[in-house]
Amino acid sequence: MTVLLKMQNSAMEKTVLLLIILNVVGIDCSVSQGVVERIRDLANRVDSGPVLKDEDYAAVIEKLGEIDKTLNVSLGQRDGHVGVTRKTDEVDLTAAEHLGKEFKKVKSASGGEMSEIAKFLEEFTKIEEDLTSIKQYMEKYHMICLNNTDQLDARIEELYEVIESVRKEIIQKQVSLLSELNKTSRLERQEFNAIAEQMAKHVRHIAELSGKKDKTKQSEINTTHSENSDTLVNKPTVQIEQMNLYTSCKHAKIAGSLRNGVYKLRSGLEVVCDQTTDGGGWTVFQRRKNGEVDFYRDWAEYKNGFGDLNGEFWLGNKYLNNITGRGDHGLRIDMEDFDGNKAYTKYSKFKVYPEEDMYKLHVSGYSGNAGNSLKYHNKMAFTTFDDDNDNYKFGNCARQHRGAWWYDYCYYSNLNGQYFNKFLEPINVGIIWLDWKQVTLKSTEMKFR
Repeated sequence: MTVLLKMQNSAMEKTVLLLIILNVVGIDCSVSQGVVERIRDLANRVDSGPVLKDEDYAAVIEKLGEIDKTLNVSLGQRDGHVGVTRKTDEVDLTAAEHLGKEFKKVKSASGGEMSEIAKFLEEFTKIEEDLTSIKQYMEKYHMICLNNTDQLDARIEELYEVIESVRKEIIQKQVSLLSELNKTSRLERQEFNAIAEQMAKHVRHIAELSGKKDKTKQSEINTTHSENSDTLVNKPTVQIEQMNLYTSCKHAKIAGSLRNGVYKLRSGLEVVCDQTTDGGGWTVFQRRKNGEVDFYRDWAEYKNGFGDLNGEFWLGNKYLNNITGRGDHGLRIDMEDFDGNKAYTKYSKFKVYPEEDMYKLHVSGYSGNAGNSLKYHNKMAFTTFDDDNDNYKFGNCARQHRGAWWYDYCYYSNLNGQYFNKFLEPINVGIIWLDWKQVTLKSTEMKFR
């Protein structure tokens, strides 16, 4: 009986606790609803039924024992005393029958209690199974939440890493730019001071020579004076170009150098400057005019440059990136067909990205009269016959069209294509600018500033 009481008390506690858990968590499923209904039914039956204490059950058991003994004695007396009076026998029989009824009633009640206990045990077994099922569901749901949280944390960490990397890169570029500007300014002051000092020496030397009174040396003095005068006019320009004072063709133009041709920049790079077209200051990085240089080259050659600066050439993708990767630059493309017709295209924005981006192209801000054929190639990586970065899924555009370019699928322009000295049909491998001419071109020149 003690076990039954403990089970009843425990059942009430579990009932309250489970109802709270299910209401807080809010699990909406058939399993939890069935558990709640059975728990509430059991709670109502326990609350409405009699709750016996240990001493009550002990008294019942003791009473049952007494009744059993009395009943047995009475029945024995009835069987062993045949000569008693009928009146006495009736009294004994009545008492025995009464006791028998009482015994059956108590026994029936006890059986009912045992039946209720069995039902409680069966119900609690079902509740325990449902609780196990709910626990497993909750653990699975908890693990899913933890996994989602871990994934979100991982993505946040990745984002922080990217932001930190970009921030460090910006700081590094700022420091590098400031250092370069300071160095440039210092070198310019030193080099111009050196030139001014040399010019002053020439002037003093001429003055000393002109002051001499030896007539026999007068012709020599005049000759020396003339030579030194020529030096004053011509020497500084030569010295400035040889001393690598210019950082770009535009810089040379601003400094007053109007000569078209090859310049050696401060960095040591030799470039071709166009100082007359469209205001000058242009750095030429591609020229086609007679087919003497083969432009069907590999990645390394297009990276480092090739050709003759006085004829046909490609400056080099790494130099295009080094120069256009800093600051703002524009692009101009001059072209001519075999009938002598000329046209040009300009872009206000021009940039070539570094090699890790496969020298990707950026152009925008079109103007001119030759058409916008380079727009199709905007944001495309550079492709050569040995390094395919185009969007053509059936082959390599550079191989198919005998060139190297910022191909997409494949081109609207192909200025590094194969050179022909006459019209070519079909035009798929020649020097092409489709928005202007549907035939191969005679000459092209690409330049930036």
